[in-house]
Amino acid sequence: MDQSYFVGVDISKSKVDYVVVNSKLEYLLHREITNKDVKLRTALKQLAKQLEIRFEEMMVCCEDTGIYNRPLERVCSELGVLLWVEHPVKIKRASSELRGKNDKLDAWRIAEYSVRYHDRAIAHQEASELIMKLRQEHKVRESLLAQKVALKNQLKEAKSHDPEAYKLLHNGYRKVLKTLIQSIEESDKRLKELIEADSQVQKNVELMTSINGIGIQTAIQFVIYTENFRSFTSAKHLACYAGVVPFSNESGTVVKKPRISKMANMVLKKLLHTAAMSAIRFNKELRVYYLRKVAEGKNKMSVLNAIRNKLVHRIFVVIQRQTPYLEEIPNPIR
Repeated sequence: MDQSYFVGVDISKSKVDYVVVNSKLEYLLHREITNKDVKLRTALKQLAKQLEIRFEEMMVCCEDTGIYNRPLERVCSELGVLLWVEHPVKIKRASSELRGKNDKLDAWRIAEYSVRYHDRAIAHQEASELIMKLRQEHKVRESLLAQKVALKNQLKEAKSHDPEAYKLLHNGYRKVLKTLIQSIEESDKRLKELIEADSQVQKNVELMTSINGIGIQTAIQFVIYTENFRSFTSAKHLACYAGVVPFSNESGTVVKKPRISKMANMVLKKLLHTAAMSAIRFNKELRVYYLRKVAEGKNKMSVLNAIRNKLVHRIFVVIQRQTPYLEEIPNPIR
């Protein structure tokens, strides 16, 4: 990488603060602008003109703030500026001892981080149009499902504890629930159409669901978060990202229980937990493994985490080999 100027960007919903430094960590300028495409595009163009540099000589670094990053991601992709979207915890742990906290100082910390660790930078790449559509449609489905579950829970509690209240709630929620159920079915249909629009995505979903315990929604989320498995080169890398690999937790003579990193993808981790619970019920091989390890005195959650890890490795293998998973029949004598 031949970047000579580094732009640390602190992003919020309505505005962004950015601090520019050179490779020697010399402060150059600070600006505050609206978090809009047109403002960000103008700011980067003016910065390149002021410093008399090409866009290729500039690195922009920001924390992962979800949807608030989208204007900056679009503009950097359009202009050809290298954008590094880093996990907030990494930047926080590596920041220098600057006193106080405000948006300008946060932008400075991000700029400093990008200079010190620029050799580790991972360039942000815009997701494909299909992945973006899958991501948004799945958000629609999850939001509708959460509303349905919330209303169903209210009805369930009222039915068991207050029959009169249940009648009122049932009459009030009946049409809403019917609409939500219909909307979820329509969302499932749109997801199915999006998957079928790409033969490789469709095949990968079918391969993953050949693993006992992996449902179609889990498979779709793996497609979304891995860019249809283009972002990961090994099963271990994917397992770390999915939060199923425990890391050692030791200091001197103190040895604590290994812990999962907080920088994992919690969405995939949650889905894998559900998949593991399903696997120990319906997958003979993993059920035998679970019961054997628990009988040996292993902690149940540790064994479940090991099963989550096994599921990730199986997912990666079927995708790599492009062949469905064939379940082994456990030997009861072993």
